[in-house]
Amino acid sequence: MGALFSKLWELFNGKQIEILMVGLANSGKTTLLNVISDNEPGDTLPTVGVNMRHVKKGSVTMKVLDLGGQERFRNLWLEHTKSCDVVVFVVDGADIDKVPDARRELHKLLENKGLEGKPLLVVLNKIDIERRFTKDDIVKHLNLDYIDNNKNPWAVIPISALHKTNITDVVDWLLKQSK
Repeated sequence: MGALFSKLWELFNGKQIEILMVGLANSGKTTLLNVISDNEPGDTLPTVGVNMRHVKKGSVTMKVLDLGGQERFRNLWLEHTKSCDVVVFVVDGADIDKVPDARRELHKLLENKGLEGKPLLVVLNKIDIERRFTKDDIVKHLNLDYIDNNKNPWAVIPISALHKTNITDVVDWLLKQSK
């Protein structure tokens, strides 16, 4: 019955994907969500708890949960893993001192059985800043090579949410993940 309802929903409303967007505070999650949804970075305040937005791209509706990155909100990340289809982990590529914390939180998140088999997109944000990590640096420093691609297929896309650099690549990758 559930499969029938799902096929009818898709027929009349298009495909749907639920995205869990997480990362440390100030990594640019909300700015990325703003750019994906209405193409403007906008002024953002730190996320307290959860921002939820539906974004329609073609025949796909993306339900995006943007979760606060402060330490006190990170327990919420685990609560939302079972219902998501994809995890987007946003990293501030210019805040070199926080990358070890980002690595620890990412791997802690991936230990959750609810994420097994779900794709992971690491978004390396703030590539417009001169002193920053490269894509190869972030693969190394987040220990992405150690993530089993069969358990959690992953990709890295460097962006500047503020300057809308490579945002189309992020959206295209997410659309490919829709069921």
